[in-house]
Amino acid sequence: MKTPRLFLLLLFPFLLRADNAPISLVDGLIDGAPFQVALPAEPNGNLLLHAHGYRPAGETLLAELDLEDTAHRRLVDQGWIVATTAYRRNGMIIADAMTDLLNLRDHVETAYGPLGLILLEGRSMGGAIVTRLAESRPDRFHGAVAFGASLRIDLPGDSVPLTHRPKIPLLFVSNQSETDDARNYLAASAQAPVKPVVWSVKRDGHVNLNQMERFIALDALVEWISTGGIEPDRDITVDRLPPQSRVVFEGTAGVGRIIDVTTNHGNVFIDLDDRDFATLGIRTGDRFRLTVGETTVTIHYGTTFSDVPRGEWISFPTAEGDTIVAINYGNASEQLSPVIGESVRVEPVTPGPE
Repeated sequence: MKTPRLFLLLLFPFLLRADNAPISLVDGLIDGAPFQVALPAEPNGNLLLHAHGYRPAGETLLAELDLEDTAHRRLVDQGWIVATTAYRRNGMIIADAMTDLLNLRDHVETAYGPLGLILLEGRSMGGAIVTRLAESRPDRFHGAVAFGASLRIDLPGDSVPLTHRPKIPLLFVSNQSETDDARNYLAASAQAPVKPVVWSVKRDGHVNLNQMERFIALDALVEWISTGGIEPDRDITVDRLPPQSRVVFEGTAGVGRIIDVTTNHGNVFIDLDDRDFATLGIRTGDRFRLTVGETTVTIHYGTTFSDVPRGEWISFPTAEGDTIVAINYGNASEQLSPVIGESVRVEPVTPGPE
């Protein structure tokens, strides 16, 4: 077997934990696939590997862990090593992504010593990737969580077909609007060595899950592996709405702020929640105007990306209690030039002829 080429790039130690114990982020490259590893001050020997979802082919390869108030941060604070790979290319990728995750798993074990529990976590396309690893590589991992797994992906020449025979604990977590694929997989897995489990969240969307819901699923997977038992069907919805609105209302408009911009997809997050949209008279299915600086766009207010055709503006409340502003299969950041902390103005579109 060809030995993977490994390059370590940088080591960034900095303080993240309340007790001032250092957490280090290590970046590197294996066979063209950038990776990042979060190392706690006192590792407990356990490893979580994260498999990201689809990223457009033209974007920069980027492996980056978010350790600010996330499920990953909770695990690192407990002593887990958490690692992710950008894969060797963007776009639709299955078989090579599986290899990149296996390479990263072996690198962590070689670099940081013997490992205890080794878990997989994937979202969307990443969920499809870890599902296939749960079927094919029980010798390398102990369990997997697939968030909003895109199980219909079929890539001739670059795909490993689903067998519906997972050999390690496999937990699917999906929004209520897209549980069919996971439940169909469950139905087809009656003869699997380890029968998978499907949990849901009472919220529409695609991987529209908050960090507490993710942590609940990961914690349950650990217990499943440890005890051999798990609830066969569970609603793990957690309401993360803030206790009160952070928006200033000016006549028919609401003024809030930009709180985040995603690096890979250019999605913009604003601090209005669904209660603020209701106060403005904006209901699901309506359109509204969003102004950032000198730029104003008209946006459909829905529940998930697929509510609009490709290239159209879409906005919907997220599981974290804020609102996403995006372009379906596009980059909202490129058009809005948003700055975190910048004011945004939201107002309803007056009904009338299009």
